[in-house]
Amino acid sequence: MKAPTMANPAIQLLLCGLMSIQKTIDQFWSGVWLLQIRRWLQERQMAKVLEEHGEGSIAARPVTEQYRWLERSIHYWRPSPPLVQAVLEASERAGVPVSDLRLLALNREVRQVGSKVQVRRDWWILVLAYPLLILVLCYWTLFSALAVFSTAPWLAKIVGISVITLVYWFLGVGLCLYTTRPYAAARRSGAAIERAALSQLPSTATIYPINASTTELSR
Repeated sequence: MKAPTMANPAIQLLLCGLMSIQKTIDQFWSGVWLLQIRRWLQERQMAKVLEEHGEGSIAARPVTEQYRWLERSIHYWRPSPPLVQAVLEASERAGVPVSDLRLLALNREVRQVGSKVQVRRDWWILVLAYPLLILVLCYWTLFSALAVFSTAPWLAKIVGISVITLVYWFLGVGLCLYTTRPYAAARRSGAAIERAALSQLPSTATIYPINASTTELSR
């Protein structure tokens, strides 16, 4: 009876480790580390400007705004237009998972169309994604079979298969990051994001013609 109890923490630890590794791979393929480098450089520039001109100076305002813009961009893995950025933040406050928002922002699936923000749900990406995933699986099977049927010792075979598996898992995660996963995120959270977008639309005011009479304006 104690065996399952002992196994559960081990399984949870393994799953947490795999999720942590996948998150690291996602960050690599997303290129967010480039934004982090830009933020680090901007932080050094901002510190220099603040030291020379002070916090309330005119020179400090643009570098501070640029730093804040990079901070918001890093949170969602890619810079977005101001209205789209506001919708992403409103969606997060409304309870939409940050992971879905990052996938959609990274792939530019949340787009500004005129004065509205819409979520794309293009199914055609699956037509490209699944053949590529099958191709990755076929190459993994081929190279793993070559390792198994080679004349190398069993220890070398195990190491070889492990390396091959890690390489193709790395490639598969990167492929899914730009194909199947944003499509699934749009299906899960697209409606909630579009509802949150309604709250970010500019309020419409009544516009009167220039030649409107005083009687019409007083009504």
